Amino acid sequence: MTKPGGWKHSQETCTKIAATRRGQLRDPAERTKIAEATKARMADPAVRQRIREGMLRASGSADELRTLRAVWRATRSTVRARFLAELLEPICHSGRGGDLS
Repeated sequence: MTKPGGWKHSQETCTKIAATRRGQLRDPAERTKIAEATKARMADPAVRQRIREGMLRASGSADELRTLRAVWRATRSTVRARFLAELLEPICHSGRGGDLS
């Protein structure tokens, strides 16, 4: 359970956890055990999906932005190039004394 301030553990507990983790990562046998356990957990598609969704929420990406990116990737490169050319045309012409209004 996360505390109201947003942190799951106290600073002292976090320090102890970090020290334990560093000790585990120094030992090759422990690293191997951790890697195998991680692979076993990540084999479940539901776990991968939860991680993906959590990362998206943490990144602050809005649904609209994700939709826009998906559409952009699905669009042909020639159409994307034409869109960018039309979008940037006023900026390119403004350097030559063109009026943006």
